[in-house]
Amino acid sequence: MKKLQSLLWAIPLTLALAAQAYAQAKTKAAKAAPTEKTYYGDISDSMCGATHKMTGSPVECTKACVKNNAKYVFVYRGKVWEISNQDLADLPTLAGEHVRLKGTRSADGKSITVAALNESTPRKRAAKKSP
Repeated sequence: MKKLQSLLWAIPLTLALAAQAYAQAKTKAAKAAPTEKTYYGDISDSMCGATHKMTGSPVECTKACVKNNAKYVFVYRGKVWEISNQDLADLPTLAGEHVRLKGTRSADGKSITVAALNESTPRKRAAKKSP
């Protein structure tokens, strides 16, 4: 009788632990799955990244570097991500410009696949108030 009672107690406990483990695994998988997000930043090139070394505008610099076999990159808050789909039609038009980009980052965080790209104006930050 005691064996039966302990067995009846162990089954619900095992099921509860299995359900909890399944829920945790599902949450981790959902967090790991890449999702499409909107970012505001600049289209640049892999030679210059966040800082353009050539004299002239960022547009001229980016176009010149890409002409010399550099790849397009997206600069977001000082981080440089390589654009996976280099054949995107809007890239030459928006080279060196501030843009709104909808895309999905890679799992390693080094590149981004662009779904949509539009020109944007840089957002002005509010001035800090003096005490």
